[in-house]
Amino acid sequence: MTRPRSVSDSTGSAPVLFSGWLTLCFSLMFSGLLVFPSRTGLMNALDAVFFLPALIYVAVASRHQPLALLKRHGWLLAFLCYATFSTFFGPAPNPSRFGRALIEIFTLFAFVELAMQRYPRAFWGALLIGTGVAALAALVDFFAYYFIVDRPFSSQLYGVFEVFEIRPWLVLDTNQLYASMYCITLPFFAFFASRQLPPGRLTRLAPYLITLALLVYLAANQRRSTLVALAVGCMALPIITMKRRLLVPLVAVVLVAAAALALNPEMITERGTSQRPQLWSATWEMILEAPVTGHGMANETRELHIVVDGEPVVQDHPHNYFLSLLYHIGFLGLGLWVMLWAPALWRGWRRYPQRISVLAAAMATGFSAVLFDGIHPYTPFMYNWPSVWIPMALLVAYVRQQETRNESGSGMQIPQ
Repeated sequence: MTRPRSVSDSTGSAPVLFSGWLTLCFSLMFSGLLVFPSRTGLMNALDAVFFLPALIYVAVASRHQPLALLKRHGWLLAFLCYATFSTFFGPAPNPSRFGRALIEIFTLFAFVELAMQRYPRAFWGALLIGTGVAALAALVDFFAYYFIVDRPFSSQLYGVFEVFEIRPWLVLDTNQLYASMYCITLPFFAFFASRQLPPGRLTRLAPYLITLALLVYLAANQRRSTLVALAVGCMALPIITMKRRLLVPLVAVVLVAAAALALNPEMITERGTSQRPQLWSATWEMILEAPVTGHGMANETRELHIVVDGEPVVQDHPHNYFLSLLYHIGFLGLGLWVMLWAPALWRGWRRYPQRISVLAAAMATGFSAVLFDGIHPYTPFMYNWPSVWIPMALLVAYVRQQETRNESGSGMQIPQ
């Protein structure tokens, strides 16, 4: 496979401060929920460290052509505006929360595209280091729970939120419950970033070490949806590229799954279907009440009343990202959401499937994970962002970068 040449590789690397800032941002984004004691604290930190500076950077860079920026992200703005203003259709509007989501998601897409085109080496290097920091945080979390706290990951932690203080150097909470959506796409990001960087021993070795660390962590979480989603992503690689050798990751995931089930068969037998069919059926009935426009964005869906083993059970969400999307903003909103990424995926698949294969696999993995565990489809930074918004932003930006490079034909640097 030939390494794609970026539009600005010929002019050298980005300033050191930009590269360091971007590395800090990705590290915080990918490992924050494993080290921050609260999601609110992490969101505030990300707003200060990443979203606000990135938004200012995008605004300054586009000050001479603001309409071009809006036009380039037309579908994104249509979706964000519709999803945000739909909160006024609901019984308890929350414009502050969903307005914050609008700003953060738009900033992510716009900044990723701009940074990828202007400073590709800094961008991909920061992305690779950020996944490495997340892998290290996951290993620390794994070691602490297994060997310090003596509380192995198991089904008893589901629905239990605890904080363990390991003084003086570590505080742990049960954010590992969300690992199937938070860490599951990071190995794909690591491999893709490594491909974009100049060849080197450490650059080539890092994705394998990162993947090994994250696989240990994800297997220790004993979440079936994790293994299913990883298998889907690994199946996508040979389908997109038509290369048999890319079946190797799928074989590796199957072996990890077999080992996990052999060591703990109760992982399957004890949990059954985890109420998913009943929840999905009850959610679908509510979706049909307003199938086109949805019920409007709210903090959660209406209570879901189901019966499990003859006992009434009440849940506050359907455990399915796509059904939540349909419930809140209907098929109109779903159509807008698909237009955010489907055209870019189609163009990339037709023109250079080899180049986008890993990003497409990351999207397949993330979308499969939220099929079983997705909670809210539209929020400020949350643990499902690495499964949904981040791979979408990377794919769209990368495809546009390749199209810009092909159109210029000379590898010219985009004006700074």
